Amino acid sequence: MIRWVIKLVRAQVSARLPREKLVGQVAQGNNSAALAAVEALKERLHFQDGSMQGIGLAGARLQNVRLAKARLPLADLSGATLTGSYFGEADLSKSRLLKADLTDGNLRETLLAGADLTGATLVRAHLARADLRGALLQGADLRDANLWGADLRGADLRGAALNGANLMQAEFDNQTVLPDGTNWHEGVDVAVFAAA
Repeated sequence: MIRWVIKLVRAQVSARLPREKLVGQVAQGNNSAALAAVEALKERLHFQDGSMQGIGLAGARLQNVRLAKARLPLADLSGATLTGSYFGEADLSKSRLLKADLTDGNLRETLLAGADLTGATLVRAHLARADLRGALLQGADLRDANLWGADLRGADLRGAALNGANLMQAEFDNQTVLPDGTNWHEGVDVAVFAAA
């Protein structure tokens, strides 16, 4: 199976398939073909030059995909399966990740400002120093997530599960909506939500 995937990637790169066809393969349900198409797009520099802005990959199956430093602002990854994925230092600002599964994902220092993560699964996700300013995290599952040093100013965490989450040095402001629906203010002990 692995040899077939490698042959597929080489064939796609050498055939210079149009970007739209490769994107279509990423968005389909087959994880192996989707990962092969992502590799082909990466080799052709579609991620580095910003041309993946606003890409529609709703429902894509991309377990263990590697997109470090990728520029994907305004991307639609709603309902996508992204378990074990690596997005370190990527730009996913204003992206739609509604009900996406990012379990065990690495989003260290990822730009998620203004992103919609409503109902997303981020169990055990590594979000240290992630920029989540103004992000919608309503009903998100952040159990055991590492949010050390994350910027949550203006984020909406209403109904989010933070059990066991690391909130050390995370930043909040009076626009941050906490899981209980109240706004953060000086003196609020956010550790209560992680202990719940």
